[in-house]
Parts: sequence; structure tokens; C-alpha cells
Amino acid sequence: MKAGKSTTINAIVGTEVLPNRNRPMTALPTLIRHTPGQKEPVLHFSHVAPIDCLIQQLQQRLRDCDIKHLTDVLEIDKDMRALMQRIENGVAFEKYYLGAQPIFHCLKSLNDLVRLAKALDVDFPFSAYAAIEHIPVIEVEFVHLAGLESYPGQLTLLDTPGPNEAGQPHLQKMLNQQLARASAVLAVLDYTQLKSISDEEVREAILAVGQSVPLYVLVNKFDQQDRNSDDADQVRALISGTLMKGCITPLQIFPVSSMWGYLANRARYELANNGKLPAPEQQRWVEDFAHAALGRRWRHADLADLEHIRHAADQLWEDSLFAQPIQALLHAAYANASLYALRSAAHKLLNYAQQAREYLDFRAHGLNVACEQLRQNIHQVEESLQLLQLNQAQVSGEIKHEIELALTSANHFLRQQQDALNAQLAALFQDDSEPLSEIRTCCETLLQTAQNTISRDFTLRFAELESTLCRVLTDVIRPIEQQVKMELSESGFRPGFHFPVFHGVVPHVNTRQLFSEVISRQEATDEKSTRLGVVRETFSRWLNQPDWGRGNEKSPTETVDYSVLQRALSAEVDLYCQQMAKVLAEQVDESVTAGMNTFFAEFASCLTELQTRLRESLALRQQNESVVRLMQQQLQQTVMTHGWIYTDAQLLRDDIQTLFTAERY
Repeated sequence: MKAGKSTTINAIVGTEVLPNRNRPMTALPTLIRHTPGQKEPVLHFSHVAPIDCLIQQLQQRLRDCDIKHLTDVLEIDKDMRALMQRIENGVAFEKYYLGAQPIFHCLKSLNDLVRLAKALDVDFPFSAYAAIEHIPVIEVEFVHLAGLESYPGQLTLLDTPGPNEAGQPHLQKMLNQQLARASAVLAVLDYTQLKSISDEEVREAILAVGQSVPLYVLVNKFDQQDRNSDDADQVRALISGTLMKGCITPLQIFPVSSMWGYLANRARYELANNGKLPAPEQQRWVEDFAHAALGRRWRHADLADLEHIRHAADQLWEDSLFAQPIQALLHAAYANASLYALRSAAHKLLNYAQQAREYLDFRAHGLNVACEQLRQNIHQVEESLQLLQLNQAQVSGEIKHEIELALTSANHFLRQQQDALNAQLAALFQDDSEPLSEIRTCCETLLQTAQNTISRDFTLRFAELESTLCRVLTDVIRPIEQQVKMELSESGFRPGFHFPVFHGVVPHVNTRQLFSEVISRQEATDEKSTRLGVVRETFSRWLNQPDWGRGNEKSPTETVDYSVLQRALSAEVDLYCQQMAKVLAEQVDESVTAGMNTFFAEFASCLTELQTRLRESLALRQQNESVVRLMQQQLQQTVMTHGWIYTDAQLLRDDIQTLFTAERY
């Protein structure tokens, strides 16, 4: 889900190392490593050769393709146009990028490359990045850890795709391996979408992490709480008790505002190192900080009052609620890196012992099942695999139909809102005696109201679509799962594995970001222009007055043709709605397709693994009786030894937990 994972990582690091756009931004997993003394981030991308080969393929496809057709199947914004120009010119990716802006450009280009390859029907080389040594690495000093003494071990964040972003079977194995090796896993949830997250989705996410790795939850966007929303304690109770069914304690759940945390720390860092904030025209985050810390009516002159800015940054940091997770997680993980690693190893040892017991039980029972029964079980699993492939093809059509219905309904609602907004604008301009500043304020209010209305409606619509897709998949898959388990149970087997659960894959739509994104597509590319707030900047552009709304708030002395202004506003509203509909369709289609591919690949993998175990049992069962008896004796001894290992692993885990408890006091 779009929970603000990149913003959260930026808040943890204390500076902006990952870009953030209104689409999944984790085409490839990325490592972010704390490197003391490395003030400016540096990205290493050593395994760039597969991307270079892809660019050569895309270069030829772009020469041969129909641009008009490409525009129909691909959203071509200014970033995509720049990437296509690079490909046509044969510009390759570098192995080394220094500084935030070059890193942003590299990571955004990688994500756009995935979209372009899909539109041109060229396979992106995901399999070439299935080893963690091949993925991009960012090295930078974490602001919160700067100046602390060195400890054994190294702190590294692995930014992985979320449940709705993964969708690449080639990467799934590597991601699962890295989750199993992690010292801790930090899940990011969206506070505004908690009520629409399915229990099944959350439980599957926990199952993916496994019991071997400590799990923590950051509930982002808590700054959007109002008097009618759940407070922090209610959020912890909801997640711990309802969503995660007691698998996580309330002490491991932290409601935060990642954006506020990032902005506050970035401002404090700049003040401490440079004595002032950069100009908003040079770095856009300064305007975001001023808006959050000083309010909507801040002025450029406010930034010169350093004591006031420092106090505002401290207050914003306090309001972000990020201090507690930083202290509890980041500082503790850094200072006790070796203890974290030891605890993680103990949990994994216990988890592996459990898996070994299930495997040994399966093999031991296989030696007591008749060969003919084993052959029948193998044949039944093969039939289930074939049925799975057939159902995948059939269910794709039904899911496509459900998506089309949902998008048609959403587009109809969007057109209604578009007509209503244009009618309100027309009514607003009936009285041409209104001051221009009043019209601006009313227009901002109308646009904000439209955003909120569309956001609420889309949240409900796509939560319902999410539920429908899960039901469709469950109706198709559940009979196969039940049949396989029943047939194995009749033979006396207890399968030591779990079939995957289909994630809700429909993205939660942030209408505010959609509005911002479609506005940004129309912005001039002149980086020297004054950086204004999204709505204010848009109205400034409509009026062709770059500084409208800054400094002097009086109406301009020039005569304004209100009818021209109204037509310009209506045209922009129409364009917004068109672009929003296009972005929405692309996100839903891409997300559902990726989730479907991953789900069926995982389900097929489970059946294939089961089939392999049965064939191994059949091969042993076909040996002569003396060999079978010898194997039974060896398995009995192994099971006994395993029992001792399992008990020792439990004791080791408990001892390490005692050490952790002692460290807290």
C-alpha cells in the first residue's frame, strides 16, 4: 500500500535519500547503509550491465514503435520523456552517483524503466538482481547516529517492496531470504487506511516475516488525525488485538508522522551545520517545512528569524512522535547490534528447527506409505498444478471485468465531481466585483473540498474492489487447497508448509497526491522559478503572475479578465480529472497484475515442493526392505537428536531475551 515508506526511511536516516512519487517507487530493493563521516549520500550500482542491455533493446523498440500507440498505453510525463530521450541517445546508467539529486534521478529512472519496458513488451531483467550483492547501495551517515561512538556490527536498512509493490516472482525468493536474515523488520502502515486493511492481508505479511524475526510497526500519517479519529492508544489496540491477533505487542507499535519527522530533522541538521535554512527556491523541502511548522500564512521573512525557526523545528519534531521509535529502534539497534544479531540468530535457529521437524515427520511417514498410494498422491498433485494453471487463465478474465466495473464507476463519479466543481466555479465568477484575493481563497477551498470528497469515495470504492478480488481468488483456489490437504491427510501425511494467501492488491488512492502529481505535469521546467505551494503555484500560473500570493496580498493593479480566468480554471479542472483517471487506471492494472503473478507463482511453488517431497519418499520406498528399515532407524535417531536441538534453541532464545530485558534497566 502507499503508506509513505520512502518518506519514513528519509525520516529514519535524517536526510532525503529516497525519492517519493505517487506510485510504487521500489522497482528494485535498495540498501541504505549507515556510514560514519559520509555526510553526502553516495549510491553504488556496480551490477549495471543488465540495465545497459535493456536500454539497447528499448532503443530499438522506440525506433520502431508508434508513439501515438505508446501514449495510449503509457503515462508519459516529463520524467518519462527525459528517460526516452536518454535511451534514444544511448546514455547508459552510471555505477556511482554522488549527492541527493543524482541519486533521485537514478532511482526514478529505474522505476520509469520498468514501466517503459512493460509498455514496449520487453522483459525487465529482474532475475539479474535476485542476489542482494547486485542491488543498489546508498551509503550515508544517519543524522540520528552522527557523533555516537562506534559499536561492533553495521546498521543497514533494506528498502523492500511492500505487499502491493512486489509482484516480481524473480525477486520474491531473494526478498524472503533477506527478511529471514534480518535482525528486525519494520512494517509501515497508513493511519488513514487502517480500517480498510484486511485481517488476512496483515496476517499474511506477518507469516512472510515469520516468527524468527522481531517485528515493529510504524503507523504513518498520524498527523492527519482529527478529533473524531482514533488516538494513539486506540491505534495500538486495533493493530495489536484486531489486525495482528496478538502477534505483536502495543509496545512495538508507533504512530508517527514521517513527513513531519523528516522535515524537522532536515531543518535542525541544516541549522546546526550551516547556520540557516537554504532558500526555498533552491530546495523545495524548505517550503514544505515552513508550511508544516509555521502554518499556511508563513512568509520568506520568517525564515530569517533563526531562533524562531529552531524552536519551530523542535516543536515539529516533537509533534511527529518520531523520537520514541528512533530511541527504541535505531539507537538500540546501533548500540546493541551484536545482541540484535544474536537474538535474530536464536529466533531463526528455532524456526529452522521447527521446519526440520515438519520435514522429518513427512519423510518418516513416507516410509510407511505404500508405493501405489505415493504414486497416486504424486499424480493428484500434478493434476492440481494443471488445474491451477487453467484457473489462472479463467480467473484473469473475471478479475479484469471487476476492475473495469470499478474504474467505470469511479470515472463516472469523477465526472460528476468535475461538473459540480466547474458549476461552483461558474457561480463564483458571477460577481465580478469580488477582490481577486477572495476569489483565490474560495478557489482553494473548492479544490480542497473536492480532494477530500474524491478521496473518501475512492477509499470506499477500492476497499470494496479489494474485497471482491480476494473473494474471487479464494473461490477459485480454496477447492484446490482443500483437495490437496484432504488427499494427503487420507494417506496420513501432515504437510509441513502453508499455502499463500492472496494479498489485497488494489492501491489505496491518495487524492491529494494525485492532484499534486497532475499539477506537476503542467509545471514549467525552469528550476529557477519561485517554488510555491501546489495550489497557490497553480493559481499563480493560471494568472501568469509568478509571485501571486507572496509578499503583498493586495489585488494586482492590472485589470483581470474574469471570464478568461474562469475558462482557464475550468480547463485545468478538466485536465486534472483526465489525468487522475489515467493515473488511477494504470495503478490499479499494474498493481493487480503484479499481485496475481506473485500469488500464482507462490502457490505453484508450494505444490511443486510437495510433489518433490512425495517423489523423494517414493524413491526411498522402492528400495529393498533392508534399506527401508535402515532408513527408518536413521530417521528415528535424527528425530531424537532434533528434539534436543529444538529444546536447546528454545533455552538459548529465552536466555537472550533475558539479556535484552536486563539492557532496558
